[in-house]
Amino acid sequence: MVGAVSSETPRSVRDEMLHAAVGLLDEHGPDALQTRKVASAAGTSTMAVYTHFGGMRSLIAEVALEGLRQFDAALTVPQTTDPVADLFTCGGAYRRYAIEHPHMYRLMFGSTSAHGINAPARNVLMLTVAEIEQHHRSFAHVVRAVHRSVLAGRITVCSADDDAAVVATAAQFWALIHGFVMLELAGYYGDEGAAVAPVLGAMTTNLLVALGDSPEWVKQSLQSALGARAE
Repeated sequence: MVGAVSSETPRSVRDEMLHAAVGLLDEHGPDALQTRKVASAAGTSTMAVYTHFGGMRSLIAEVALEGLRQFDAALTVPQTTDPVADLFTCGGAYRRYAIEHPHMYRLMFGSTSAHGINAPARNVLMLTVAEIEQHHRSFAHVVRAVHRSVLAGRITVCSADDDAAVVATAAQFWALIHGFVMLELAGYYGDEGAAVAPVLGAMTTNLLVALGDSPEWVKQSLQSALGARAE
């Protein structure tokens, strides 16, 4: 379901088309994002695509933005008193969204496109923490957990009041999980989930230790995150 539309409120024609386009992308991939297919799935005419979006390019751009809204919602997990455990939990939520919505994930991050359209991107390393909270809400979940880990003394390589360093550190976690997910989606890691512990978990642990945390604390935080997910 399109995240911005309540299931209890009848969708407008525009919302129906966006909903239909997201469904086609999720089920069939970017090649399914065609005017006739979207109109048919939405129960409307092809002219409605131009009336409400000005054409398929604008509709696909809205699909990519809807993906980012969904991604933000997927990463909105309960916060605990352990920021490192929350980093692990955020990573797990990140991976689950990508595995469950591979076509949308690829569209959002530019590894595929529909009619040449991807989600809009900008250089996050030039932004402050506050600007990321406002403009990059999915990445903000990672930035927030990293900032809390710095404040808690679990990450010691940067200062909590150094936005550039906090963002760059968060970007390391982002690069780690994104690279893992892309390789997993491509089939390089065997059966689903087989590489999560020996590859993703190990990489995240190694990065945290390199950033100043202790192996024992990281292990405890990982166990806390796994325990919370199992409940």
